Formats: sequence, structure tokens, C-alpha cells
Amino acid sequence: MRGGPAAPSTRVFMPWRDRRVLVVIGHPDDETLGCGGTLAKLAEQGADITVLLPCRRTDPRGVEHWDDLVAALHAACARLGATAVLPEPQLEEPEPSVADVYDVVLPHVEASDVIFTHWHGDVHQAHRALSHAVEIATRPFRRHRDVYLFETPTSTEQAYVQTFSPNTYVVLEPAHCDAAVEAMGHYPIEHDIGRRPEDLRRRIETRGAEVGRTHAEAFVAVRQFR
Repeated sequence: MRGGPAAPSTRVFMPWRDRRVLVVIGHPDDETLGCGGTLAKLAEQGADITVLLPCRRTDPRGVEHWDDLVAALHAACARLGATAVLPEPQLEEPEPSVADVYDVVLPHVEASDVIFTHWHGDVHQAHRALSHAVEIATRPFRRHRDVYLFETPTSTEQAYVQTFSPNTYVVLEPAHCDAAVEAMGHYPIEHDIGRRPEDLRRRIETRGAEVGRTHAEAFVAVRQFR
């Protein structure tokens, strides 16, 4: 579909070759949990992938382990074939201003073709702020970018009302699933229930079964022009 949002019908979507891909995340590990297998597949197909982390964690665990989390982010992105970018200065959680996020995100949006970011109904306020900033930055009257929203375990499915309803699936090979699982292994600090490598593998397999495949990741396509 050209010129507007994607149709609501569910379909299997094959990824983009040789494209400039931007992933906007709220925390180290969101790139892996949200679209790690897809990033591995895109990298294999020649995409130039940037993972942008505009915010710095301010919760006690995040502050204590920040350097380790940043190192894990770089290692996970390397495994997935992406490059992590942390702007200076980073914005601070827990409630980043959408306007401030927009200012950080916009130059990267303008340099991209395809954008992945958080579902706008996530429980976490930083996820919502990032999603809203991307929404503003990709208004079609100014610029045309394909935008896909991903699910993040312990945030997307733990809202009062679960509204994430995928309309796009990226089918993965076992090697892409393995890459995501191995990338998640770099984040032992974040291995809560639902966010462990084995949990990620099960979710990729479950999403695959929904479309009659072995492995897949699910997204909501909110803007499509190509």
C-alpha cells in the first residue's frame, strides 16, 4: 500500500534488502527482545542498521549496572549485525519529554528508510514517549518512512488492556532465531521471567506458529509507502 498506513489484515512480510534501518529503543535489550531475529535477517540481506538509545536509565538497578548494560548493548548489536548509537548527552528516564526525544530522534529518522520502535500502548512511559516522538517525526506530510512497532516482554503484554495486534510477520530462519537468543545472552542482568533467552526463543516460535512457520517476529505496521 502506498501513501498511508498499512491495511489491518494479517500477512507475512518479507524484509527489506539494502535499506537504512533505524531501531529506536528505550533500554538496552529492547532491540533484541523486540526485533532481534529480524535485525539478523536484515543484516544478512545487506541492510545498514542503527540502534538508537536516546535515554539513560535512572532506576537503581540501571544506574548500578549502566556500564555493563551499555557494553552488552554493543555486544548484542554486533551479534545482530547492527551498530549501537548513544547520543550525548542522553536523556534521563523515567519520563522523558516527547519534544526532547523528538529532537534527538529526528536526524536519525531523516537518515533512514525503515524504522522499528516500541508499541505506543506499552506500560513503560519511556517506550510510549519514544513511540510518540517517532510518530511525530514520520508524519507523512513531511517525510515518508516505513514504521513498524514491536512488542517488548513485560511491558507490551502487561498493560491493563492488551491492544497489541500484529498485522505483519517477518519469517525467520533458525539461524536468525539463534542470533537473537545469543544476543539476549549478553544481558544476564535483565534475565527476569519473560525476558530470558529461552523465553525469547519460545516467543519467536509461537509467533511463527501463528503464520504456519517455525520462527517469526510480529509487528504492527503503522506507516508504509513501499
